[in-house]
Amino acid sequence: MLALGWALIGTAGAQDPWQTVEIRADEYSFNPNRILVKADHPLELVVVNEGHEPHQFRSALFKDQMVEVHIGENVVRGRGIEIVDIAAGATARIKLLSPPPGQYDFQCRVPSHHGMDGMILIETAR
Repeated sequence: MLALGWALIGTAGAQDPWQTVEIRADEYSFNPNRILVKADHPLELVVVNEGHEPHQFRSALFKDQMVEVHIGENVVRGRGIEIVDIAAGATARIKLLSPPPGQYDFQCRVPSHHGMDGMILIETAR
C-alpha cells in the first residue's frame, strides 16, 4: 500500500518509458513534496516555479548521475550537477536515464526559504 502524501507517477505506456513528475514551487514549499518512482526507469522531474522569487532544486540524487537540465532554450548535460537554479516563472526539466534505488532529499537553499524541502523515494523495479 502506498503511504499517504507520496506522489506515484508510473510509465505512460510501452512506447513511453519515462516517469514524469511535475513539482510546483511557490514561495516556501514544493508540491508534491513526497515522490515515489521506480528505479532503472528514465525519470523526468518538471519543476515549475510559480513563485515571485528564484528557487533552487537541489538533490544528492543528481550528484553521481548523468543529468540533463532544460530551462527554456538552455540545455546543460553532465555528471555531478547538484543544484538547478530556477528563475521566477520558469520551468526546469531535469532528466535522469537510470535513477538508482534509494531515498533522496530535495530542497531549495535560497536564504530565507527554510523548510522548502521534500523526498524522492526510488523503489527497486519488480
